[in-house]
Amino acid sequence: MSMRSFLAMLSLSVLMAGSALAQVVSPESAEKYNAGQELYKKRQYQKALVAFEEAVKIDAKNAQAYRAIGTTYRKLRNYTKAIEAYQMATSIKTDYAAAYFEMGELQLQTKDYTGAQASMQKVLSIDPSFADGKARDRLKVAYLQEGTTLFRRRNYKAAAAQYESATQVDPSDATVFYNLGLAHRSARSVNAAREALETAIELNPNYGKAHRGLGDLFRATGKNSSAASAYLKAIQADAKDTRSRLNLAVVYQAMKQNSKAISVLVKAAQVDPKNADVHTALGKAYSDVRQYTNAVASYKRALGIKNTAEANYRISEPYFGLKQYQNAIRHANKTVSSSKWRVPANVILGDCYRELGQKERAISHYKKALGNRQYKKYAEDQIDRILNPMGGGEEEAQ
Repeated sequence: MSMRSFLAMLSLSVLMAGSALAQVVSPESAEKYNAGQELYKKRQYQKALVAFEEAVKIDAKNAQAYRAIGTTYRKLRNYTKAIEAYQMATSIKTDYAAAYFEMGELQLQTKDYTGAQASMQKVLSIDPSFADGKARDRLKVAYLQEGTTLFRRRNYKAAAAQYESATQVDPSDATVFYNLGLAHRSARSVNAAREALETAIELNPNYGKAHRGLGDLFRATGKNSSAASAYLKAIQADAKDTRSRLNLAVVYQAMKQNSKAISVLVKAAQVDPKNADVHTALGKAYSDVRQYTNAVASYKRALGIKNTAEANYRISEPYFGLKQYQNAIRHANKTVSSSKWRVPANVILGDCYRELGQKERAISHYKKALGNRQYKKYAEDQIDRILNPMGGGEEEAQ
């Protein structure tokens, strides 16, 4: 049974307290309540609401009428009034599991996850097997949703605490442990993250995302061999997992296994041919081993999909290696306005103009890199070489 069908059935149960109700509340209140039942069944919600409210005016201890008011307000999408009515019902009848459950469902709907947790916990304290375990399932959802909210706010430790609570509600759900692992990793609790991700994999050995998450954790901690193994398992679980292929290639490159990196990226390009990041990564892998023609071809495919500053900068490198300086200049110039790629683009422009013998233009571009720690020394050396070339009128060393 779907949750929507279940709630519909549960709502209708509000209307089935007839004779039993008459024994615990005043006859007049019971009569108004029963009238409200009939109107509710006919979907005359406003009229039903009037009848239920008259019932509680007659007898303020009519908990079922308050629950009915909550259910009716929910139908009318007045959620604030609905919550108030459910709270009245549970204050009168403190073991009213059905009212707590409906209130918790509404709190979930309105993203009051903390309130939903409290309501579902109350249901379970009254009846641990309420509605065939649906209360336990909704409590897990409340923990997961609050955890995700906190994760998006970058409150990773608090998110991990919520996910941890979810694992206690349902220790067989691999997804919960996966989320817990991501939260611990973001909170830099490496050992806890690894334990959670490994638990997710134990519960579901074909959980590709969990394998990839474990690979990311190993890669971040410098355990490249373990990272490669994890990424391979992720790809085995999901052949279309492009992110794992990209990360695996990075690991292979870090391990100086460039041929493996290229092989992985060639396969990624076959599986996901319209992914510009894949072609850019493949171009860099080719460029790193000086296969400049292949690199240019890959970068061109990337630019044909998405014209990015990175791809324009990257393609200028193999063009420079091929001594196609004008092509390198053309693409590097498209990158000089990028905050990320502006400095390396000016460096390669300096290199191109240096090779073309245009010294002043080369120096002008090198100077634009002097403020960057990574490129400062190289730029200074190149400027010095241009201004003070070896040979010429200088005396030779003896």
